[in-house]
Amino acid sequence: MRRIFLVPFLYVAACAAEPEQVSHKTQLEANKQLVLDMWHEVIDGRNIDAARKYISKDYKQNSPVAPDGVEALIDFLHTEFPDSQPLEPGTYPLTEFEFVIAEGDLVQLMFQRTLPSRDNPSEMVDVWWYDTYRVKDGMVVEHWDSMIE
Repeated sequence: MRRIFLVPFLYVAACAAEPEQVSHKTQLEANKQLVLDMWHEVIDGRNIDAARKYISKDYKQNSPVAPDGVEALIDFLHTEFPDSQPLEPGTYPLTEFEFVIAEGDLVQLMFQRTLPSRDNPSEMVDVWWYDTYRVKDGMVVEHWDSMIE
């Protein structure tokens, strides 16, 4: 009789673990999608004021060139993209990321940019760029990026 009850017990135990794993993967995918949606709408689409949809009020910016808080970020982006008007979705190219990695509450975007060479500013070189975001309760709450001097 033990074998009859053991198999259903093991099956139920295995199924009980699945939703947690699925939920974890689902959360990682949701975090990735939030960060991608934010990047594509705010950065690529120049809809800077839409940052409020994705970024928390008390957003922490770990960069020496941009201040903390979503309102300060919006002001900063308006200076980075002066006179930008939001573009119509589907009318602008989206950044092509080489990697989008999610682990825990972090999402990292990795892509290449073409910038002037430090040694010869008239020459353009490809450099890797990394942006990492922390997500909490469906909002971006913190950001780190690479910086080229």
